[in-house]
Amino acid sequence: MKLVNLTKKTLRLYDTGGALVETPPDARHLGVVAVGEHRAVRDEAGRTFSLNVRTVTEIKGMPPPEDGTVYVVPVEVAMALQGLRDDVVFPAEEAVVKGPDGGAHRVTHLRRIVSRLS
Repeated sequence: MKLVNLTKKTLRLYDTGGALVETPPDARHLGVVAVGEHRAVRDEAGRTFSLNVRTVTEIKGMPPPEDGTVYVVPVEVAMALQGLRDDVVFPAEEAVVKGPDGGAHRVTHLRRIVSRLS
């Protein structure tokens, strides 16, 4: 499998064998075209909070699907493509993990969400 990092930062991942792998970002630029709108939401105490709603209208720079390739994209891109592309994952939380060398390393976990909601 080929893993293509379309985020703007180097990813530090552990493979299943325990080796630390740094995956630099691909040179291609990936971005969303979105329209933002501010709304207000209120809680039961009457306090008002700002809510930013972004409507994604286009994703620029996303490569077409390629057999054997998984693309790591920003979470906003992954959310926009949910249900449309199964070759897209996003960097989830980072954690400090003890490596085979005994040192602590900050690593990223990859995630893909598949919804079975109707």
